[in-house]
Amino acid sequence: MHRTLVISLFGLISVGMAACQEESPTTLDADLLPKEPITIEIELPWEDFASDLEVFGGYGAPWELGTGVVANAFAGILDARTLVRFAAYPSVHQVRDTTGTTRPDSSLTFVGGRVVAFLDTIASITSGPVTLGLGAIQTRWDKRTVTWVAAVDTLNDLTPWPQPGAGPVNSIGTTVWDPAEGDSAWFELDSVQVEAWADTADASRGARIELLTENTRLQVSRVVLRLDTRPSSNPDTLVVLSVQRDEISFVYDPFPEPPANGIRIGGVPAWRTVLNVKIPTHLDGPAELCVAVGGCPMELEPLQLNYAAITLKSARGEQAFQPTDSVGLDVRQVLRRDALPKAPLGESLTGLLGQRVGPDAFGVHAGTDIEIPITAFVRNLLRDQDGVANPTKTLALLSVFEPISIAYASFHGPGDENGPVLRLIVTVGRAMELP
Repeated sequence: MHRTLVISLFGLISVGMAACQEESPTTLDADLLPKEPITIEIELPWEDFASDLEVFGGYGAPWELGTGVVANAFAGILDARTLVRFAAYPSVHQVRDTTGTTRPDSSLTFVGGRVVAFLDTIASITSGPVTLGLGAIQTRWDKRTVTWVAAVDTLNDLTPWPQPGAGPVNSIGTTVWDPAEGDSAWFELDSVQVEAWADTADASRGARIELLTENTRLQVSRVVLRLDTRPSSNPDTLVVLSVQRDEISFVYDPFPEPPANGIRIGGVPAWRTVLNVKIPTHLDGPAELCVAVGGCPMELEPLQLNYAAITLKSARGEQAFQPTDSVGLDVRQVLRRDALPKAPLGESLTGLLGQRVGPDAFGVHAGTDIEIPITAFVRNLLRDQDGVANPTKTLALLSVFEPISIAYASFHGPGDENGPVLRLIVTVGRAMELP
């Protein structure tokens, strides 16, 4: 009987195993499992995410650059001149006397010297050697407010130049600079001119550097005054002492007009472009998205957003103000649009160095798509609904450093196929069909 029971149990187990092989009650139908999420790239045209574009200028001034620019009919229109005021001359210097002993000498005689201008060969645009001119300024001028037509333009003082372009000047001389031979050009000075610039109380004191060769633009990186000095303790010895510039600025003409329907960033004074941004909370396409989620409109959630960027198409601006170096683009939120152009700005959305764009994007490669990421901003905008559909925020497109160069970056504005777009990358779950 015991043997019969064992066989019977074995038979039942065999039947059960066969039944399990036919259908397992713990295995789900593959059609009931959630499908893989889908990641889709979406481009929103200008009218679907932005409005009210404005371009503002006047941020910063040339003196803040700490460099100069000279130009003569560059691109047929641009003239620029650099103004320099030197620091006080040294009053004492360590000199070795006739006995070979080094001691301080406070009786120094300046018998001549030279102005040395160092030029940025990368930022300068020239096809060969150029001629530069140096003159002594004759009119009282203010480095912070000086322009092509005004020597001083402060609250209670507007003093025009007798001649536009920081003139007139007493001509000191000319020199030829060949970029193939080095980065510096110098002008010889006599003792009379050296003595004239020694008077630090003279508000007209200073030098004007101009470019005499046409269709050329040069960047002056720094200017130094080198004095030929005869010490009293050793009058047979000539010592060269360097005097750094105390102030430097530049004036130029014409000042560019704001673009009629474009985006401009940079320059000096700097330009900013401002726009309102409104992110749609529901998406009606593309078709691939609608099929994946089982129909549109689809509500866009912050966590579904992987990436967001404003895409601008670069444009060739005025040739006279074309960049010769990379441009750093920044985006910041405008905290009070009604306070523009002096509205406070939020923190950078692009980081310390911004979005770098090479100069060719505004020249031979004009029409390049430039992306400026604003993912965190768009996510926060989606979160900050507070019961209000599609809240509007204002963004400013600007240079990372203001000002940074006489050149500026140009982009196509709204209104045609080259206008800005908002690029979104979203990941969404596919719709499930219930049995």
